[in-house]
Amino acid sequence: MPIVRWAFNIRQPLLLENVETLVTSLTDEEEDNGKPNIVPMTNLLHFLPKVECDRLLQFRVEDDMRRALIGRLMIHAFFVAFHGCSWDSLVFSRSETNKPILVEPEHLQSISFNVSHHGDWVMLVGEASGDNGVKLGVDVMDFQEQVPGESFETFSACFHDQFTSKELAFMSDASETASSASSISSITSTNSQLRRFYRMWCLKESVVKALGVGIDFNLKSFEFSIQEDETIKPIMSTTVQVHEITPEFSKEGWTFEEALLDQDHCYAIAMQSEMVGCGSISDGSEMQRLDWTTLLKDAVPLPAQFS
Repeated sequence: MPIVRWAFNIRQPLLLENVETLVTSLTDEEEDNGKPNIVPMTNLLHFLPKVECDRLLQFRVEDDMRRALIGRLMIHAFFVAFHGCSWDSLVFSRSETNKPILVEPEHLQSISFNVSHHGDWVMLVGEASGDNGVKLGVDVMDFQEQVPGESFETFSACFHDQFTSKELAFMSDASETASSASSISSITSTNSQLRRFYRMWCLKESVVKALGVGIDFNLKSFEFSIQEDETIKPIMSTTVQVHEITPEFSKEGWTFEEALLDQDHCYAIAMQSEMVGCGSISDGSEMQRLDWTTLLKDAVPLPAQFS
């Protein structure tokens, strides 16, 4: 079953050559000093409809806007690359749970896709074909302490009602050093526990996003079993046990992929298929990491929308 798996590092500089026909302003590096000309991210708003631009311009923190903007561009690029759409024909809206949904073209509304962003990364997963009847969710997390020096016990206390006792034990039992597979040395016990927390949280969120349910969904109604240490290579052995079966949440057909994007970020993908024996999300290869050239190769400037 072909599932598209894209990742984009937001720290990639946007160069003049990527958007030369749309450039309206340059940074201070535009002088002929032998350095590449770096273009402000706002130039990319010309590739999106006004309703999406208005939403993006509400962000007050540059990195928040950058992540959200790249996520919108990835969704457009996905439908153009895999479903034969023209860039300017795509229309999107939001579900009741604020999940992006496709409105036009109508015949592609059943295509499952999902986007997540945190820290330095934006990720997209989506169906390459529309006949699989799958639900997809993805989540990305940056391994960062919420309060510098805070113990894991203090940090995790407010999340105890979100995890089962088995999942909490998995986090608390983390060794004082990261596994050799993670290639991280001198990691403290607290950091190791936090990394396991974020890994487990990614898995939980990927299910919630695949189901399209709200933030009040009972995260203890399902329990993960993680068999392998964190690694850059995708892990396909993680399983879930559903304790409370509901019309929208059945226990059958779930598969997961999780891995590190780099030493500071992890991700998890959840897929549920209505098809028996649908197989795994991927063949175990690393996901495709996009650059600006690949992301924008099919992009089309939309009619002028800024006065």
